[in-house]
Amino acid sequence: MSLTKVMVCNWLLLGVLTGLAWLGYSGFHARSVFIGGAIANLSFLFLKRDLLRLLAGPLEAVKPLFFMRYYLRLFVVVGVLFLLVRYRLVHPFALLIGLSTVLLGIGLAVMVAARSIYSTK
Repeated sequence: MSLTKVMVCNWLLLGVLTGLAWLGYSGFHARSVFIGGAIANLSFLFLKRDLLRLLAGPLEAVKPLFFMRYYLRLFVVVGVLFLLVRYRLVHPFALLIGLSTVLLGIGLAVMVAARSIYSTK
């Protein structure tokens, strides 16, 4: 499964989880799930872009720039998450569920790939 398919799966999973939160709890919880998932998916998108640039060029020339962008992105994400939780703009548990969409999407992709490898035809 390609990274593009994983990203599409992540966004679809985010939509499903947001809808379930809206139906099962409230708009506040659904918004929190969506915000967490959007942060995680956008961070994953930028990580994919940076990794493709890293692997496309000479490794020694691009490696320091990759790590600078990686840590800058990490600090921005941590800062945004801190502000969202600090000023109670999101529900922390629902935010955590949203942040988990990338992990769940990658896990789902691994299970699909393993099933296709080890299935007997």
